[in-house]
Amino acid sequence: MDQHGTENSNNQEKIQLTLEKGKVKVSGTAEAESKGALIKPGTGVQAFLNGRLIGVNAEVFPGDKVEIVPAEEVREESVEVKISADELRAEARYVPGLRKYHLIEDVPPTDNLVVEGIPKEETISSFSEDDILKSLKEQRVTYGIIPDAPGKVLAEKEKWQLIAEGEPVQQGSDGWVEPLFEGGVKTVTYDEDESRVDFRKRYEIDQVNENDTIARIHPPQPGKPGRTVTGQELQPDPVKKAHVECGNGAKLSEDQNIAIATRKGVPFYKKGRAHSLKVENIYTHKGDVDIKSGNIDFRGHFKVQGAITEGMKVSADGNIEIGDNASGAEILAGGSVVFKGNCIKCKVQAGWVDLALNNIYKTLDQMEESIDKALVASGEVAKALEAKGKYSEQMEAAVVRALLQSKFTELPEHSNNLKKTLHEVGKSLPEELRQTVNKIVPFFTDYQYSQALGRPMLEEVKSLLGSLQGKREYRTEKADITVPYIQNSVLFCTGNIIIPGQGAYNSQMKCSGEVNISRLFRGGTVEAGENVYIGEAGTPRITAEQGLIQVPYSGKVHMGVAYENIRVRFGKNEYRCEENLNNVMLYLDQDEYEVKVGSWKK
Repeated sequence: MDQHGTENSNNQEKIQLTLEKGKVKVSGTAEAESKGALIKPGTGVQAFLNGRLIGVNAEVFPGDKVEIVPAEEVREESVEVKISADELRAEARYVPGLRKYHLIEDVPPTDNLVVEGIPKEETISSFSEDDILKSLKEQRVTYGIIPDAPGKVLAEKEKWQLIAEGEPVQQGSDGWVEPLFEGGVKTVTYDEDESRVDFRKRYEIDQVNENDTIARIHPPQPGKPGRTVTGQELQPDPVKKAHVECGNGAKLSEDQNIAIATRKGVPFYKKGRAHSLKVENIYTHKGDVDIKSGNIDFRGHFKVQGAITEGMKVSADGNIEIGDNASGAEILAGGSVVFKGNCIKCKVQAGWVDLALNNIYKTLDQMEESIDKALVASGEVAKALEAKGKYSEQMEAAVVRALLQSKFTELPEHSNNLKKTLHEVGKSLPEELRQTVNKIVPFFTDYQYSQALGRPMLEEVKSLLGSLQGKREYRTEKADITVPYIQNSVLFCTGNIIIPGQGAYNSQMKCSGEVNISRLFRGGTVEAGENVYIGEAGTPRITAEQGLIQVPYSGKVHMGVAYENIRVRFGKNEYRCEENLNNVMLYLDQDEYEVKVGSWKK
């Protein structure tokens, strides 16, 4: 009986699993203590036993329901769009769809079934050009679509293509002013029968006459709207009329289209917040009065930007202003004369200068002169290198730096001087001058700039210096003859003589008003119609005659220091200093009719 039972057990059919066409079949019979077949889900599949997800593995018995689900992932095809920040351009690319799935291979009967998925991929590409356009619209691109772009997007998959372009706004233009004059001078011509010819007078200053048209005022031109690729309209900036202000000697016509001179003179135009037009009886000579320019004779106020050189003559029936030194010249003015530089060996017949501004312009002139010389010298070296076949830009730059370091050491000194002046009075300087100097200074004071300093940079500095020509501004208060330093000169005027700089040396001064010499008066004569103020008169430790100061009987002479042998004359009464005096005021006592020495309370 036991043997028969054993035979039945050995012949018992095992439980097995068969995988066919993705389906799991269970075979065999289950007895009370029999073991089921094992099933284990592998990569890319999920297995469910009687509706429950199988984790690592599970036993399967006849009657169980096993379901195999292969993993699948689908990325839908799409159109990606990029719109520029200004929304005037749009790019797009077509990204095909992608289906990732797993195949299940058949497995013969087994009591330990491991189900593995075989990964597969397929591309999904069904979009048409209409689908492209629909996607663009969904992503706000509705305007300026390029006709053949959708086809290109489809043809060149996953490549960005320009799909649409908007219309940029066309800005209009504000109204503007067109000056009808150039300014400047014209060559003097003489008739053959003229008996007297001034060969030093080569040019005449061109002027406009009353009722001449000096400028046209052009109206503003409105712009045109644009449109973004999203269909939004872009409006141009509003335009405005030219704001024109007519100063002395000019007016606008009734229709506001032209500016007219109301007097004879020199026209001026300045563009700022407003367009300023005026006709002044003043003219600015750009540069030096020298043999090249010839003598100057002008009916009105005259300004010389540069110097007046040896043997030249400047005359005007208005004021004269001289921007640089005058040497060996004759200056005749119906009004005041203001020097920005020194006066050496001049005869002046007729104020106050901003010292920092004058120093800057003088330094810039010196820098420009040095740069001109450096450019000439480096040019000659470059030619020599070319002749020897050794020229290169690097070689030329090295030569320029060597020249600057050895022969033009004043350039860093000038730059440091400018830097110091800007620090002290920068806010008081004209904005354009301040900005230009700030650009120039680093070339010669900043290490990084100086290392790259070659001919191109020298040319750039020269251009910056040239941009200041014709734009120099000086500030003057009441002045008749104002000059920082005079030497061996003769000055005569009906107003005041002011010498705020180093002083006066061996010169003759005569005026109807006051004489104010801030520092030194050494040698020469002062004849004033009113009071005299001198910082230091005479020279210490010299007993010879130190100079003569003459005022009317009612005048007063103030001296911070008066050395012995200075003579002071009140009318015909003369006083000679027998010893050095400090902070004194000399005056003529009208009752006793003698010169008294009082205290000068500054």
